[in-house]
Amino acid sequence: MKPMRKEIADLIHEAMEQHELARDFYHRLAHRVSHAETREMFEYLAKEAEENKDRLHHCLTPEGCPVVPPVHDLPLVEHLKVPEVTEGLSPKEALALAIKRSEGLCRFYQSLLELQPEGEIRRRLEYLARAESGHKEKLENIYDTVAFPEVW
Repeated sequence: MKPMRKEIADLIHEAMEQHELARDFYHRLAHRVSHAETREMFEYLAKEAEENKDRLHHCLTPEGCPVVPPVHDLPLVEHLKVPEVTEGLSPKEALALAIKRSEGLCRFYQSLLELQPEGEIRRRLEYLARAESGHKEKLENIYDTVAFPEVW
């Protein structure tokens, strides 16, 4: 197998760094909030960010990136307000914050995609964009459960 181009490796390292920043962000929030369920949610999100970083690291191996299933983009993020980070942050507010953060990463990857011609780098960027969109979709599904528990 031919070695990975430096641009691709740099891109994957940048994405890994973004997930590391997200993990640290969620850890900090977990230690700031007093509500037990919100703390657990942020700990879960920190774990997810670490797992996403590990998946990206796998892209640097000879086996390559794992397959990411297609996602269904929900327009929920457009209606969410970004809450202030306070001690009394509710699970609903915590998820809104996480969804907005994930949306920012999705936009980051999309903006890079728009600049990239067809080829290996574009395929890797598409992978990263799909992976982050999948994470955002998961957060939005959790939000629906927390924000609208009466549907269950």
